Amino acid sequence: MNNYLLIDIPKRNLKKIGRKIVLEQMQDYNNLTKYQIIHKYLYLTSIEKISKKEYLLYDAELCATDKELIYQKIKTILPKKNKNKTFAINVERRGEHKFTSTELARELAGSVFDLFPDIKVDLKKPNLIVHIKVLNNKCLIYPEQQ
Repeated sequence: MNNYLLIDIPKRNLKKIGRKIVLEQMQDYNNLTKYQIIHKYLYLTSIEKISKKEYLLYDAELCATDKELIYQKIKTILPKKNKNKTFAINVERRGEHKFTSTELARELAGSVFDLFPDIKVDLKKPNLIVHIKVLNNKCLIYPEQQ
């Protein structure tokens, strides 16, 4: 399965765009796709890859808000070969949790170091940003390369 996230869409258009993508993928590519609206994000799951040129899609993972699970999901979502020299973890939280955004970012940075031991943290101008959106009991994870 291929998972993607579409961001920066007005909330009122999420359902319309989700339906449009699902219909296009089925009619034009015979690609079975479904969507979920999670807060202000459109999360897509498809059998075949969706062309990212048509939409500004990010590879993404959806999981529960368990720290260990998030740690492992970060490892699956990052590219296997790294050309980036610096990274940052960007955490956005909604709801009540036993951790702060800063604590979570600090703990999850280890997953990036596990994959790329020579990478450095740069909070001002990182080459790679790992976005973590903790939305009540769900967590969306997606990398963004600069």
